[in-house]
Amino acid sequence: MKCEDCLAEVFKWRLCAIGPLPRVLFYLVMAKVEHFTLIGLIVRTKIFACALVVISFASPSQADPRAAADYIVSQTVTHEMFEAVISVQRPLIIGTLQNELRAKGINLPDPDRFFDVFMEEFVDEFVKSMQEQSASIYLDNFTDQQLLDIAEFFKTESGQAYLSMTPTLMQEGAQLGQKAGEEAGANVAGRVAARIKKEGLVVVDDPSILSRLLEVLK
Repeated sequence: MKCEDCLAEVFKWRLCAIGPLPRVLFYLVMAKVEHFTLIGLIVRTKIFACALVVISFASPSQADPRAAADYIVSQTVTHEMFEAVISVQRPLIIGTLQNELRAKGINLPDPDRFFDVFMEEFVDEFVKSMQEQSASIYLDNFTDQQLLDIAEFFKTESGQAYLSMTPTLMQEGAQLGQKAGEEAGANVAGRVAARIKKEGLVVVDDPSILSRLLEVLK
């Protein structure tokens, strides 16, 4: 038996596992090139390689919603995402931490360094725990097909670009939200004060307290 015939037999055996349509295509191409031994070997090899590519895209692991959910979590619940959120809220968190410790008689000589050490010890375990538990959230809130579609999008160039920019978007979005909140709060204070006074929303024993509250809101 010629070398190319042996290889063809191996190809035929492997193609038995992939269903009738790929086998039909395979044999049709083989019939066309039967008289061109070297070309036949090359073409048959390429056809077999293409068939394996098709099989790999349709494999069960690719169509597993749980695997898709795990992949989505691996791309979205990361150190970078968490650190992006913390970086924006850092001053507020450190301030709150100082106040709580100070109320217990503890003064931090270097609050920023204390916070950095805490985060270094905290973040790895936190992210690992979140990754282990987050997949079930996706499975509960998305259909199987939606999970597969989301996972496939994240594998594209555009999906990876979106993921790589997400920490930046989160940081800038949080900063924008803080500024917008301050502006909205300042603008709404007068209207809230008017409704409190008109609708009697705040009841106090000492009228001066209500007066101070309304004054602050103005």
